Amino acid sequence: MVNSYIRTIEFEYEKVSKHWLNIHTVISIGLTIASFLLELILFFVLSWLDMMDSTLPRYMVKYLIIPTGLNILILLVILLVRKKYPKRLTLQTYVVSIGLVGMCFVLFTIHSIFPSLYFLFAIPLMFSCLYGNYVLTTVTAICVLIARVVGDVVIIWDADKTQIIEYGYNSVNFALSILLLIGFYISCMALIYFEQEKNHAAIKKEIERVQYRHGMIIDQLTSLYNRTALDEVLAHLSENDTGLICAMLDIDHFKDVNDTLGHLVGDDYLKQFGEILRTECAQHLTFRYGGDEFCILFTGITMEEAGVICKRIYRESSKILEPGRIRHTAAASYGLTEYQSGQSADELIQAADDALYVQKRLRGSKNNDR
Repeated sequence: MVNSYIRTIEFEYEKVSKHWLNIHTVISIGLTIASFLLELILFFVLSWLDMMDSTLPRYMVKYLIIPTGLNILILLVILLVRKKYPKRLTLQTYVVSIGLVGMCFVLFTIHSIFPSLYFLFAIPLMFSCLYGNYVLTTVTAICVLIARVVGDVVIIWDADKTQIIEYGYNSVNFALSILLLIGFYISCMALIYFEQEKNHAAIKKEIERVQYRHGMIIDQLTSLYNRTALDEVLAHLSENDTGLICAMLDIDHFKDVNDTLGHLVGDDYLKQFGEILRTECAQHLTFRYGGDEFCILFTGITMEEAGVICKRIYRESSKILEPGRIRHTAAASYGLTEYQSGQSADELIQAADDALYVQKRLRGSKNNDR
């Protein structure tokens, strides 16, 4: 049960990651559109202020067509990978994260005359850490640092830009920006660490709660649900439960098993009987009502089908002990009743119990163990 709960948590985490991946992709699309519109607006503003030092065709090619084309190319790669590998979530997160670094690199490079734009590189770093993956954030940080160096040292897109080596202030600014990005990366790693620690602590507490809850509603001997669990299920009966079939079972001559063979053999019998119930009623709820009494709640089947299952349980339970070990055959008699709208839980159990005793009398069995 705990393993199933952990798998459920992992599935929920994956759903959150997929949701963030979709948002991450939309942000990349938005950045491509926004950068194009801003460049267009900037062109008209510079023209209006008579600050344009370039011809229209040259500006369009250098600041609109090439940057937008590169961003669209990166975006197409992102969308292609997401479409071609829909189940490879890790691959998608890497492509989207590194793709956003590439877009920021394009924007920074064409406007590297503005040193403050290196803050753009903090965006993909911050977004990558939201996946809670140390390796992904580290790879993204490496790509960010490479993009920062290449965009400021290797590629000189704007002729008006002052070379780093030519002006001491630029060198200091470049070094500080690298240190700040490294510091931001360390902060992201610390954020991932403490977020995971918090999540692990919460999961641990929840698992302990589930284990405690599991112990409260599971019969320790048979591993079936116990009387507490049955009471909780029956406490929520409603008109929608019409069609619910309740079966009460008890083991004929079980007292002879304990008296003749001992309680350890009796316990082993109950364990094997619990296994029979789990096998025959895998799609239904099975409970140990108390002692050698059991209850099954059938849904989605008819009374006839429920009767067939109970007959199989009777036959299988009669095979648990070898013939001759006790005077009579130890097997599970049963009684069936269908829930009626407005019927209380006690009335339902009583009706199934009455049906059980009718069957016992019809068989001519003596109720020596109740």
